[in-house]
This record gives sequence, C-alpha cells and structure tokens, in this order.
Amino acid sequence: MNKRKLLSLLFFSLVIATLSHLFFLQQWMEGSYMAGPNDGLNQMLPFKQLIYENYTSGNFFYSLEFGFGGGFFGQLGYYFSTNLFFILTIIVVYLLEVLHIIDSPDVLFWAQATIFTSIIRMSLVIIATTMVFRYFSIRTIPAFIGASLYGASVIYFRHVTYWEFFADAFLFVPLLVFGIEKIIREQKPGWFIIAIAAIIFNNFYFAFINLLFVGIYILIRWFIPLQKKETSKLQQIKQFGISGLLGFGIGSIAFVPTIYAYFQNYRPAFNQERPPIDFSDNMLLDSRTFLLSTVVVLFLFIFSLYKHHLFRFFAALTLLFILFHFSPFMGSVFNGFSAPRHRFEYLGFFVAGGMVAAGIQLKDYIKRRHILISILLAVLAYGAFALLDQTYAIRTIFDQYMLVQTIIVIGAFVFISAYKRKIWLSACVIVLLANAGMMNTYQFDKLYKGGEVEKTTKEYILSGGYHSSEQQKLINRIQQQDKSFFRIDWKGTDDRNNVPIIQDFNGTSVYSSILNRNVLFWYYEKLEIDMKQESISRYSGFGNRANLYSLLRGKYIITQKEPDRNIPYGFKPYMESENYQVYRNTNTLPFARTSSQIYNEESMEDRSMVEREHAMLKGIILPNVQTDHPTLTALPNLMDQAEVEAVGGTYENGQLHITSETGGININLSSLPKEANDLYVSFHLKNNVKEAPWFPLHVNDFRTSRKSRESFYRTGKNDITIRVPKNQQMAIRVPEGSYTLNDLELYHQDYSVLDQAAQQRNGQPQKVSVNGNDITIQLNNEQNDQFLTIPVPYEKGWHVKVNGETKDIRRANYAFLGVELEKGENTISFTYYPPYFKFLVITFLLSLFLSIGWMIQKRKRPVSDVLTGRLRMR
Repeated sequence: MNKRKLLSLLFFSLVIATLSHLFFLQQWMEGSYMAGPNDGLNQMLPFKQLIYENYTSGNFFYSLEFGFGGGFFGQLGYYFSTNLFFILTIIVVYLLEVLHIIDSPDVLFWAQATIFTSIIRMSLVIIATTMVFRYFSIRTIPAFIGASLYGASVIYFRHVTYWEFFADAFLFVPLLVFGIEKIIREQKPGWFIIAIAAIIFNNFYFAFINLLFVGIYILIRWFIPLQKKETSKLQQIKQFGISGLLGFGIGSIAFVPTIYAYFQNYRPAFNQERPPIDFSDNMLLDSRTFLLSTVVVLFLFIFSLYKHHLFRFFAALTLLFILFHFSPFMGSVFNGFSAPRHRFEYLGFFVAGGMVAAGIQLKDYIKRRHILISILLAVLAYGAFALLDQTYAIRTIFDQYMLVQTIIVIGAFVFISAYKRKIWLSACVIVLLANAGMMNTYQFDKLYKGGEVEKTTKEYILSGGYHSSEQQKLINRIQQQDKSFFRIDWKGTDDRNNVPIIQDFNGTSVYSSILNRNVLFWYYEKLEIDMKQESISRYSGFGNRANLYSLLRGKYIITQKEPDRNIPYGFKPYMESENYQVYRNTNTLPFARTSSQIYNEESMEDRSMVEREHAMLKGIILPNVQTDHPTLTALPNLMDQAEVEAVGGTYENGQLHITSETGGININLSSLPKEANDLYVSFHLKNNVKEAPWFPLHVNDFRTSRKSRESFYRTGKNDITIRVPKNQQMAIRVPEGSYTLNDLELYHQDYSVLDQAAQQRNGQPQKVSVNGNDITIQLNNEQNDQFLTIPVPYEKGWHVKVNGETKDIRRANYAFLGVELEKGENTISFTYYPPYFKFLVITFLLSLFLSIGWMIQKRKRPVSDVLTGRLRMR
C-alpha cells in the first residue's frame, strides 16, 4: 500500500470512527461521558487513575491504596495494568502533563478522555483489519467496508462504555489472523509470535477467548483451503506449536502474575443450568450485544457466492458464531466454563466483516436473481424475528431507525453489484452511513437511556456522591496533620467502594473482580465481617467492629452529619466540614505488632468471633504452629439465657416462615453483663426459595442485604455475624418468605482487651517507611518477642529480610504478613514483586532472543522454499 493510500485509509478510518461516536461526542460537549454508572465510574476510571499515578512515579507492582493493599500489577491485569493500549495512553498523557499541556490527570480527566481514546482505538482497529483483509487479496475499498462493520459494531460500544478494556480485544484479532495466515501461506512465524505475545501480555481473559478462536479458525481453515499451495498441516502444527510457545514465553512476564492472581481470587462454583440453545435474543432488530448489520444478513443469503473459497470460509465462521451467540453453553465455554456471558461476540463481527468484504470483492459474480432471492429471504428473516420475539415492539427511535435502515441498506445492496464504480461505491457509502446511524441510535437508546449512562455527568463526578471538593479538602486536612500510616473508613455518600482510589487515601474498601483470596476469607469465614452489602467483587469496612479498626490501623471514620450515628467504640469527634464529620480512633495500635503469645489457627475454629478478635489483640494467630495454648478467656453464649419469639410469622426448628410484609425473630435477654458495650450476634441464614431474590436484612439498626441465589456476585457464604450496641432485645428482620435461620450465638463485648492492648501499644519505639512495594521497619525487640505482624495482606510475591537475612513470610491473623524476629535491634524489610518474577524475566529474555534468532534464520531461507500463491477466487 503506497503512502497516498495509507494516508487515505487513516483519514477515512478516523471519519468512520468519528461519525460512529457522534452521539457521545455531543454528550461530551454537554458534560456527559461515555462511562457506565456502575463499573465504568467505579472500576474503569479509578483503576486508570491508580495505575497512572503508580506507573508514572516508578511504582509498578504494589499499592496500599488498593483495598488493604494489593499487588495491582497482577490483580488489575484483568483491567489495565498490563493493557498495551492503556500503557501507550499513559505515555502520551504523561508527556502532555510534563509539557504542561494538561494538568495532572484525575478521574474527571479519564472520564472526559474516554470518547477520544475510543475514537483512536476504533480507527486503529479499522486500519489494522483493512490491511489484514487486503492480505487475503481483497481490494482496499471492500476490505475497508468489512473492517468498518467490525470496528463500528454494537459490542464495541457496549464494551467501551461499561468495561473499556474489553474493547482492546478488537485490536488483536486482525493481528492474530495475520499471524496464522503468514504461517499457512508463507511459513513465516514472526507475526504469529508477536500476536501471541501481545494477547498473552495484554489480558489473560481475552487471551483465553482469542486462543479458542485460533483453534476454531485453524480447524475451519484446514477444511476450506484458500490457496493452491499451502504449508502442510504437519508443518503448520510444528510452527504453530513452536511460535506459540515462544510468544507465550515473551508474554508470560505479564500473563503468569495475572493468571496467578485470578486463581488466588474466590468465586463460588456456578451451578445454574447452561442450556445448549436459547433463541431469545433478537440479533436482527433489538440485540444489545450481537446486532447484525442488514448487509451481513443479505450476503448470508447470496448462496451463489458460497462456491468461492474465501466467501465460504468467512460465511461458515459467521454462521458458527451466530450459533455460538444463541448457545448459553458456548457463552459459558468462552467465559472459562463459568456463567454464560456475551463477551466473545466481537469475533463474530470480525468474521462477518470478512464475509462482507469478500462478498463485495466478488460482486461481479452476483446476478440480479441472486439479489432478489437474498432480499426476499432477508425480509422473511426480519419478519420472523419480529413476530417470534414476544418482547419486541416499535417503541423508541432506535426501533424506528432499525426499520428505516433495513430498507435503506436493502436499497443500497441492489446497487452493490453494479458495474459502474460510482454506483457501487455510493451504495457502499450508504451502507457505512446507515451503520454509523445505527451505532448512534444504539448509544442513545441502549446505553445512554437504557443503560443509565446519562447519570455519568461532570456534575455527578464533582458531587458529594463521587468526588466533591469538600470531601477532598477534608481528607487532605487529615493527611496534612497525620504523617503516620493510617486507614480512613469512607466510601462516599452513595457507597462507591473505590472512593479511596478516587480521593487518594488508604481506605478500608475496594471493588474489583479479582481480589486477594486471603482477605476475602478473612471477611467471609474467619471473622464473618458483614460489609452491609453482600458481593463477591468487593470488601468494605469492618462491620463497625472496634477491635478490627484498631488492629488494621483504621484510624479515622468520615460520615455525613447525622444525629444518632452508630459509631464504633473508642472513636471520638476529631474534625468536621459543613456536611461531614470525622471521628478519630483513640485505640489505634502500632503498625508493627510483636508478640510471643501465639495462637494456633486450627485451635481457633471452635471459638466465637469475639474470641478470635481477642486472640489477635493479645497475640498473633498463625497456622501450623506448636504452641503452649496461651490463655484465652472463653465468653458465655448469651443465647443460653435468651428467649426467642417469632414476629410476623412462625419460627420452629430453625425454620422461619414470614407471612407479613416484614418479620423475623426477637431475641429477648433477661439481663446483660454489666461490663457489656456491644453485642455480637451470629447465625446461619438462607432463603429457602429455589430462585431466592435479593433481600434486605436488618438487625436492630444495622442494615445489610443478601444477594439473589441467581446472582453471579453472591458469596455463597451464609454464616453471618453482626455487631450492634448493647440492647436487651435483638430484632432480626427479613421480608416475607421462607428461611433457614439457625446456629444462633450471642456474645457480649466489653473492650477490656482492646483497652489493655492500646495502653501497652507494644512498648518498642519503631520507625516505619512505606514506599510502594517496599516496607521497612526498625524496632528494638527488647522483650524478645517471637513474631511480628503488620496490617498488610499476605500474598505470594512478598519477601522479607530481618537484619539482612532472608526469612520465611508467615500468614498471620488469617490474612496478613508476619515474620519471625530476632532479639534486640531488628531491621525488617518487606519487598513485593509479582510471583516468579525473576524466573519470568529470564523466560521473557530467552524467548525473545530465540524468536529473533528463528526469524533471522527463516529470512535466510531461499525464496523458492517459501510457499506462495494467489487466493483462489473461483
């Protein structure tokens, strides 16, 4: 392709991308942005900001702002930490910041920038796909038409808006196909190595989807050869195998830490039905994920073109992915055999675009009768989808436009096979404009209105619900007055769980699809901490339990000013602004705590949650240790002296049946221990209905909720512990329905153990330095304590040295870092690198050198040894 054609391709790709984004461009000018109100605002934008700040400051691996702390390189590899397009974006944005063209980016900047990065990404997708289609001997204009239908597709806009990193998968499909074809046609493995390395490095999740596509593509390709002479299948297998291994070796430096983080996450098994076929989605008129352009449908019915190998190849793949779209089972397969998801459909749009490109290339073979038959069958197909879809109706401008564009594209299709260039070219332009119109009405109806993207505005981002200046100033005041390491419990006024990242402080909450399994089970099982909102994708706060605040350096709580606020024990008013109040913990414990009172983790299994908290305050809980079982006072279960009465229904033998709108049980105590400050009530609660819906759960004034049994985000954990201020009556309330409610336990908390721990404050002076993936502690172990623990989550990748000597990392207090100490002066250095990092660097370099050497060796082969040939356009 000469320079003139390349510049033209660049220009027209930008034109199509811009036209396809017109609706969101208009909204951008009016202060409304291309980001979903849930994951878009609360994952995509904060994670971009977190990674940008860390990468540009030279910290690439660990951040204590990610929840309690986490290896964000691995845990955010599913999102942006290894995302090649975002890494390039970081470089460009950083240069603009350094040159003072822009101010330091914040979440508002990333929201505003999304529309422009999306246009650039789509342009790159169209350019790359056009050039790959040209490699199939398709001329530039047909290749461009097919590439535009792939890039400007509904799944692209859905992905960008809700989960932006999903859209980057579009970039790698043409590269992957080009790599496959270079091996099949020319025995040149270089591009396949590059493609595999790129997709493996970029995102492990879409690497899995793309590798499934590789297998399907190659298999169909073997059945439908496209050249007279192609590399033998045995030779292909060898080259695909070797180049795949080399590409994997190069990309493994990012892939292994991210896939390791994925397997160290926790998700309950998906046990719901995955039927083989479900035709409920209307892919011709109303689909949110796989809405086919009318021109695709028309070409599918040009049966005369199926005798041409290239068209047959892409049509076969198109039909296969249409079938996959209607199969929840295949949706599960592409989602790692988990819950069925519509995330692989971009592959269907790619092969459909290839089919259209091949069809336009072969337009001279299309007869008038073929067009008439195609139109007739297409009209019948549209009619069938309209009639069989019980939910379909012409209600919105989108529904109206879909009918109009169908008629327009059918009219244009009649002229695509015209011999005069101006006529068929004009018809192609109409097809592209109609597709751009469909994208804009889709953005308005399905995303902006139907998906509530209209809530993502500049006004909201700068409001108290997300990131107001008043909140930020209050946090800055706290940080200016307290230079120690501490955590603030603050989620924003509408429970946005990544507010600590947004407002730049060490918090007590995080919202992400991949989290540290140790911390999750610390919440779910070891301490049964209720987060006030059940979800597998987040952890948050300490359930108002004062002991846990003190143990994890939870020093401040920020709340909206409200009367009778339920504040944990030991917190006192500290500072305030017009609308917010800050409370300070008077019982904060040292960052590094030492002890020789070691409790065996296994011996704590039969202890109550209060007693487990006491064990962590008195000493340290460790797994698999021999101890003398230090004294731990057993607390009485107050249920032994309580009476239980049903309210609004019946309660018998652990079965609760509520017939009123709301009901439950009252636990009545005749008396309370005089020293009690709070009560901890523990119980097992499960909705007995097979398809149990979401429901609220109230314990006195504590409000929480439980997910639907059909929810992909339920924890699957039904043992609950709630802390409430002392009261002689405990009221557990749920909505109407049938429940299992048993294993009731009730304990009092007097905080004498916390007071004692706070008064001691471990005695030894200590210096703590926290810098990215390095934590250094200096202390004098005068009491000759055996172990040290710090409130930083345990995960593979941490290494520790004590006085220069490498020690074993211990998992302390169920989920945090611990290490054995030496007597006297101790300098403890914790350092984090992604798991197997040194080995992966060696693997990366070795694979890179071997790949370069192999490609050089291939270049030296005689030209006569290279299989060439033109595409058979029979």
